[in-house]
Amino acid sequence: MGVAVASHRRDAVLVGDARGIEQTEEVRLLAALCRELAKQGLDVGMSDAKPALSVRRRRYAPRLWILVDAGFFEWGCGRRHAVTDPAGTAARIAGDVRRSIS
Repeated sequence: MGVAVASHRRDAVLVGDARGIEQTEEVRLLAALCRELAKQGLDVGMSDAKPALSVRRRRYAPRLWILVDAGFFEWGCGRRHAVTDPAGTAARIAGDVRRSIS
């Protein structure tokens, strides 16, 4: 049986079990990274199907997906950076994206 989760935060994702609490934290971390990626001028969006971000590299190129895993943002082929540093993560992702389109 699930545990009810309630929140007054605007960015909360309400799910009826403990996993929902973890997803809420993932969404909060991804939202912080999303803001930093936007500051870098990247075309970034939040997934509505799972806690994840996507960055469009080129108009018709596949998106780069970014997830939260065990205290790290993870993207590409095993690239990782600590969730405690969204600005640093955004700078690394922006560098990777710019190198991939140049």
